[in-house]
Amino acid sequence: MTIDRTRKQLQLLDPAEVMPPEAAAHFVDLALKRWMGSTQADAKRTFDTLALAHPDHHAPDDFWFSASSKLFRDFFVWGHDHDFGFGYTRKGAMGTRHKEITGELISLGMLPQDLHGKAVLDIGCWSGGDLLILAGLGATVEAIEEHPLAAAAAAALCRLVSCEAPVHCLSLYQDKPEWKQRFDLVYCSGVIYHVTDPLLLLRICFAYLKPGGRVIIETKMQEGAGSSCSYSGIAEKGWNWYAPTFEAMGRWLVDAGFAEDQVCVHRRPIGRLLASATKDKPRSLPETAGFSRPGSWLEGEV
Repeated sequence: MTIDRTRKQLQLLDPAEVMPPEAAAHFVDLALKRWMGSTQADAKRTFDTLALAHPDHHAPDDFWFSASSKLFRDFFVWGHDHDFGFGYTRKGAMGTRHKEITGELISLGMLPQDLHGKAVLDIGCWSGGDLLILAGLGATVEAIEEHPLAAAAAAALCRLVSCEAPVHCLSLYQDKPEWKQRFDLVYCSGVIYHVTDPLLLLRICFAYLKPGGRVIIETKMQEGAGSSCSYSGIAEKGWNWYAPTFEAMGRWLVDAGFAEDQVCVHRRPIGRLLASATKDKPRSLPETAGFSRPGSWLEGEV
C-alpha cells in the first residue's frame, strides 16, 4: 500500500502597495521626530548621558566581524542609528533598518500608520529603535529584550526622551500567562531566525494577541521553492538558527494557530521576508505532538 504524504499547498496572501513608499517613510520620520530633543541642550544631554552610561564595546560598523565570535550577552553595541536632534546622532549596528522595515510595512498595509489606542508588544527591541517608531505612531508599547545591557540602554533611552514604554529584560520563552490576549499587535523584527524554537515563539505571540490582533515578523529567509529552512547555528556570524523559505514561514504561522486565510507573506527586494497574520479567534494548538512545552497553558485555547 502506498501512503500519500503530499502536502496541501498553502494559499498565502502577498500584499500589494497601498501607499507610496515616500509617504510611508514620512509617517516613520514624524514618529521618530516626536522623541527628538526640543532644544539643543536637551539633545546633547540625552546623547551624552547614553554615550557615558551605555558605551559601545565594539564599533557598530564592524560589529558582525569584530564581535560575532563572542557570546551575545557579553558585550553591547547600539542597535539602530538614532537622531537625537540638532546634529546629535549615534550610529548603530543595524543602521536605518528600523526605518526601512516599518516604512515598507506601512506602504504595504501590513502596519497601520496610526496606532493610537493600540497595545503593542515589541519583541527583541535592542536599544529601542523600533520601539520609538511604534510609540511615535501612537501605540502604547511594552518591549522585551533578553540582553541585559541592551534592555538597560533601551529603558534609559525611553526615560530620557519621555517615552512611557516599559522594557522587560527577559526571554520571550519566559512566557507570561497574564499577558494572554493582551495585545493588539506583536512586532518581531529581525528576531525569529535568532531563536532555537521559532514555532514556540509564534505560539506565544498567538497567545498574547487579542482576537483581531496581528503579529508582524521580519526575517532572514532561505531561497528556494517548497517548505524548508536553512540552519546555521553558531557556525555562521550573527547567531543565526533557522531561516525559512516563503512557504515555511507561512506554515509556521498556520501551525502556531493562525488561520491560513489570515496569513500574509512578502518577499522583500533585499531577499528577506515580511510576514503578518491576524488572530481571528482563540484556538488550541493545532497539533501537540512534539510540542516543546508539554502540558502547558499554551496547548489550550488561547
